[in-house]
Amino acid sequence: KEGILKASNVPSPEMIGKNFSYRDYYQGVSKEWKPYVSEAFLRAVEPKYGVVSVAVPVKSADQKSLGFILLAAKLDVIVDWIDEVSVGQGGAVYVIDKKGQMIAHQHTKMEGGFVDYSSVATIQKLLRGERGVEVVFDPIENEENVTAYAPVKEYGFGVEIVQPTRVAFAERDRQIIELALIWALITFIVGFSSYRVLKDRERIRGQRDRERILLESIGDGVVAIDRNWRITLWNKSASVITGFSEAEALGKPFREIIKFIRERDRKEDVAFIEDAIVIKKTSFMEDGVLLIKKDGSEISAGDSAAPLLDASGETEGAIIVFRDVSKEIESTHFRSDFVYASHQLRTPITEALWNLEMAMKEENLEKKKEDLQIAHQSMLSIKNLSEDLVAVSEIDQNSIMPHLMPTKFIDVLTEVQSKIDALAKDRNVTIAIAPVSPLMAINTDHKLLVRMLFEIIENAVIYSSDGATVEVKTELLGKELCIEIADTGRGIPEEEQVTIFTKFFRASNHGKENAGDGLGLYIAKAYITLLGGKIWFTSEEGKGTTFFVSLPIM
Repeated sequence: KEGILKASNVPSPEMIGKNFSYRDYYQGVSKEWKPYVSEAFLRAVEPKYGVVSVAVPVKSADQKSLGFILLAAKLDVIVDWIDEVSVGQGGAVYVIDKKGQMIAHQHTKMEGGFVDYSSVATIQKLLRGERGVEVVFDPIENEENVTAYAPVKEYGFGVEIVQPTRVAFAERDRQIIELALIWALITFIVGFSSYRVLKDRERIRGQRDRERILLESIGDGVVAIDRNWRITLWNKSASVITGFSEAEALGKPFREIIKFIRERDRKEDVAFIEDAIVIKKTSFMEDGVLLIKKDGSEISAGDSAAPLLDASGETEGAIIVFRDVSKEIESTHFRSDFVYASHQLRTPITEALWNLEMAMKEENLEKKKEDLQIAHQSMLSIKNLSEDLVAVSEIDQNSIMPHLMPTKFIDVLTEVQSKIDALAKDRNVTIAIAPVSPLMAINTDHKLLVRMLFEIIENAVIYSSDGATVEVKTELLGKELCIEIADTGRGIPEEEQVTIFTKFFRASNHGKENAGDGLGLYIAKAYITLLGGKIWFTSEEGKGTTFFVSLPIM
């Protein structure tokens, strides 16, 4: 930690023992013994090519600084990476270091020096930690460009994307590349150490103590198991994500500590780990997998499992990497609610106006009445969609506060049935509710529970065939109230089941006669979560769907 070089993976014995405390990277990392990234510079041994030094402190188990590891990252790595980023016709990506030097450009080889961009207005903002999108006139090209810039947090670097306005405004949906670019940069910095650990596993097997220190700095949970599925390695992030300490996890069966389940049917999902052990290849989690934490809460999980092989190539276990992907899923499923709602409203509004105009001109009373009935039905559709959009807005803004109080469940069922009876009769569907004790009560929000059950049962009625029966059963299991709603309708295609609870989801087999806005199940799941419960389902296309809801009694 005094700045004396101890070892290098590049043979240079004359450098070992030399003091480098005068260097920028030493001055940076030794201030607070936190990771430090230097500005770009040209190496003396290879003056044509630039590098960036990344200094990462090495600490003991009691957090005492022992020194630091220095990585000289060649800038052509970043150039190769941004070459694969598509920003459309005429666009370009370049990277700026903390001095305002352009160190990597998508279409230009950076050899023999860097271009100083520190005087450019957008670069000055970027160096101050600002981010934004501006339209800037380029006098050289004699045209306006859309310039998007954003800093790399904590390290002073930044990224700028430039594209002619004539291209950018014609393909606005591609502007999400900015978010992908920033995310990929962060992933590159955090994930590089993990990649090196996996890549050089055999070489560093004899250095277990140092491996332990490196593992503690990885942001993803990393767990290793033997062939008997007992946990042999557990890093700090695994504790943060799951809530289990290393002492609680080591030596225990993996499936007792970490529980991966499919969201749609709440069945255990460890097939990707079994594939890694049996097939001897990296296997990834499927979409829609939940991790149950120690406190019983659930998060969306993702990542992979890779086999651990001995010297003879035989599998001796697996290493599982996992992380919380809730924000990634939210980003992936991003849609414009305003645009979609406008599209959904356009049809009934047009239909209502058309029939009202026809009714105003129609002299035949029967035909006038028919037109007015159609217009009335269209207005009801608009009203229902508006109410659903208000509910979704409240959910997204976290403005709903459940008011819990003792509630008789039979009163909830009675209210739901009264709301759904007219629709059921209109569709010739019978709702069979199993008898419930008048004394059965739970501590919940009556209004939210009624709305949640109504959305699920309404969904079952809509997708049931003529003359079908929707069954509703309730029972107490321990400290939970379990509700089962089963129909024999169309069912949900298997490949679409992972997205059933997302906004505006409608199965591809819903049929034109079943109008809807695709918000009911999204609202139902959100309300169940607010009430501390869980929802899952089983479904087979052509045979029907069964939803299961569990709610805490107290």
